[in-house]
Amino acid sequence: MSLVVIVGPPGSGKTTVGRALAEALGADFRDADADIVATAGKPIADIFVDDGEEHFRALEREAVRRAVAEHDGVLALGGGAVLAESTRKLLADVPVVHLRVDLAEAVRRNEIDKGRPLLAVNPRATLRRLLEERLPLYREVADIEVDTTGRDVADLTAEIAAKLAVRTVVVGDAETPYPVLIGRGMVDRLPEFLGKAARVAVLHTESTALLAERVGALLPDGVEATLMELPDAEDGKTVAVAEQCWDALGAEGFTRTDLVVGVGGGAVTDLAGFVAACWLRGVAVVHVPTSLLGAVDAAVGGKTGVNTAAGKNLVGAFHPPRAVLVDLDNFATLPRRDLAAGLAEVVKAGFIADPVILDLVERDPEAALDAANPVVAELVERAIAVKAEVVASDLKEGGLRAILNYGHTFAHAIEKLEKYRWRHGDAVAVGMVYAAHLNAITGRVDLVDRTKAVLESLGLPTAYEGGRWDDLLQVMKIDKKNTGATQRFVLLDALAAPVVVDDVTAAQQREAYERLTA
Repeated sequence: MSLVVIVGPPGSGKTTVGRALAEALGADFRDADADIVATAGKPIADIFVDDGEEHFRALEREAVRRAVAEHDGVLALGGGAVLAESTRKLLADVPVVHLRVDLAEAVRRNEIDKGRPLLAVNPRATLRRLLEERLPLYREVADIEVDTTGRDVADLTAEIAAKLAVRTVVVGDAETPYPVLIGRGMVDRLPEFLGKAARVAVLHTESTALLAERVGALLPDGVEATLMELPDAEDGKTVAVAEQCWDALGAEGFTRTDLVVGVGGGAVTDLAGFVAACWLRGVAVVHVPTSLLGAVDAAVGGKTGVNTAAGKNLVGAFHPPRAVLVDLDNFATLPRRDLAAGLAEVVKAGFIADPVILDLVERDPEAALDAANPVVAELVERAIAVKAEVVASDLKEGGLRAILNYGHTFAHAIEKLEKYRWRHGDAVAVGMVYAAHLNAITGRVDLVDRTKAVLESLGLPTAYEGGRWDDLLQVMKIDKKNTGATQRFVLLDALAAPVVVDDVTAAQQREAYERLTA
């Protein structure tokens, strides 16, 4: 593993938790204070008495520099190590865990450990001062903050290990890259992406109200939160709802340096992105998707939009977010059907670019449907990585990005005819089966059986009998991929070899529909 550094005040448990964390991660543990003792040949208390604190800090800076360069594992630093600017710079590119502790607990723990020279006189007052002075420095270097007050080591170790298991995918082109952070506790990372915002508008639905309140509570002093509740699902993706949000932003005096945060499923992040894209011709937005579908699809890629009578997402803008925080904890309470619907987009990524996704799902569909299973994090990362690679070369869907719409032409027609009562993932599942039939009919690869098998293993639909062909065809003719009067489809020449074609005949389209409904 790579280096992980533990910082915190005296009595926060750096050595104890550090050792336990190293054991849990199968890594080596190193204590910078122990290195100092070995170098000086005497206890730290004696260094303070014999040589003074300034000499000790010099030894500490060198010990930290050497340990950061050499060690591969968990490294605990002394409480005052962060005082040195050189040390803080060293830690800029290293995962740092800050162990926080309240004053009463710190006093109690340090009464047990009498070997701390700075606490020899009036330890309570000294600890209060150290906590106040050093807290900003700990937070400056920390990537993860954990409160150790009143908690046991096993619990702390489990939380830290989970938060360290963060996967990062960078999305966007060279001019507009942004991170997608995937892991547990990612919501807590929001303050890192505030920029110069003095106001934050948190857009959410009733079902995500508690999480939206938590987001608001994360904001530092001086940053105001405005919570805006939206109608649920596709009912919230209208121009009228967007206008209500703009009116609220105007009333709050929202400026170009302020921030919009979308907390919810794909409909919320679509609407939040659209609101941000249009207000003052563009303010920053951060997405906190709460559904698997939102995490791998709507929240990533920079496409925003609202629905109209003419169809879904026909009005919108390309507006890349500042960041996307995929907190896997948000998926823990999702109904199984919603997880499955999200996996439809993941499976799509497997067919167009990453067959390993298909292998993982086929090997253990139940694991893919278990939000607590580590395979879900891998599936999410792989699906987002597929989208990231495509978006990097085609931000505004001028060409290659169209391959992300595999299965979507027929899916959008279903959604329109069903008045958006179908889950998007369910529609995409059926749409992929339709596309698989077109692949076979047009002489390309025949993946019909595999497509149906992998989708059915997740409990997803693979047939549709709800609409007349003429109605479906009419909707497909106004698909966003079309150019002029020419219909375009995303098909597969082979597994993971997508192609955009414009020569599918009306008879072939009808035959694919008949096979789908047979």
